[in-house]
Amino acid sequence: MGGHSSPICNLRGPLSLLGFRSRGVGPTEARRDNSDSSKTDDASDSSGRDTLGGDIAVTSFADLSFDLPLKVLRDSGIHGHCFVCAGNLAILTGDYYRPISFREFGSSFRSSAGAGIVIPTKLARIEINYCQILRQLDHDRAKRGIQFSFSS
Repeated sequence: MGGHSSPICNLRGPLSLLGFRSRGVGPTEARRDNSDSSKTDDASDSSGRDTLGGDIAVTSFADLSFDLPLKVLRDSGIHGHCFVCAGNLAILTGDYYRPISFREFGSSFRSSAGAGIVIPTKLARIEINYCQILRQLDHDRAKRGIQFSFSS
C-alpha cells in the first residue's frame, strides 16, 4: 500500500494487497496544476490523481498451498497456492475530511483472488501470481493479470 514500484516486480511485505499497484489503494485527490512540468512525483501516475495515504491500513490474506505434480519441484520446495486477500487504507480524520464511521470503513474494503507458484529461496520468497480483482473503488489502481513479487 506504499513504497516505490517497478513495472516488473514489487518488494512486498505484510501490508501489500495483491492485484493492486503500490500506492494504488486509498484516498486520492485531483492533481494540482504544477507550473514546473520538468519535475515528476513518484507517487503520481497517469490518472491525474495524487495519493494521499491514510491513518489506518488493514490487510488480510488467506491461501491454500498445494504440491505441484513434478517430483523435482516438490523436492526443491516449489509449490502452488490459491489465495484471497482484502484490505483498506483510510483517512480517519483531518482538516478536509469528516471522521469515517466503522460501517463506512468496512464497506470500502478492496479484494482480490488468484493462484500462483511459490519459489522459496534462502534470501526471499519469490511468487508468480495471476490476480483477479474482486472489488475496487473508483480511483484505485488495480492490476489484473500476472504479477511477480519478492518477500522475506
